[in-house]
Parts: sequence; structure tokens; C-alpha cells
Amino acid sequence: MTTNLDTVGEVRDFLRLCLNPGLRRAGRTVAQLAKVMPDWLAERLTVHAPHVSDLREAAARAEAEAARARKAYADALGAWIAEETTR
Repeated sequence: MTTNLDTVGEVRDFLRLCLNPGLRRAGRTVAQLAKVMPDWLAERLTVHAPHVSDLREAAARAEAEAARARKAYADALGAWIAEETTR
């Protein structure tokens, strides 16, 4: 298999290999792969499936917003527990 990942088929084949490497190596789910996919591979995917990359970027933005919301919640909870004024 080529490592250039220039065609749709090459990218799909490589991603399938990432899901199921075989020979006593643990496979992973698509969700696990999406979580650990390196940027260089995501860039190759973008060439062939920009709609998937758009969703990856949207998910990253949503995760960042969720992290900010969790921090605000924890900060407010901590302030309330300490009887500090919140808001």
C-alpha cells in the first residue's frame, strides 16, 4: 500500500487498516479513531471528504465550548460553596 494517500481508495484503505490492524493488534471503533486521528491524516481526509472535515471542526468547536461551560460551572459551584457572591 502506498503511503501518499492521494486517492479516495488509499485514504479509505488506510483508515480501515487503522480500525482493524490485524495480527494480534487491537482494533478500534470509528469513534475511537475519530478521537485520536492525527492532523496529517485529517488533512488527507479533507481533500476527499470535506464534509467530514467540516463536522470534525464543528465537533472541536463544540468541545471547546463545552470545556468553557464546565469551567464556568465549576467556578460558580466553588464560589457558592465558599459563600462568595456569584454572577
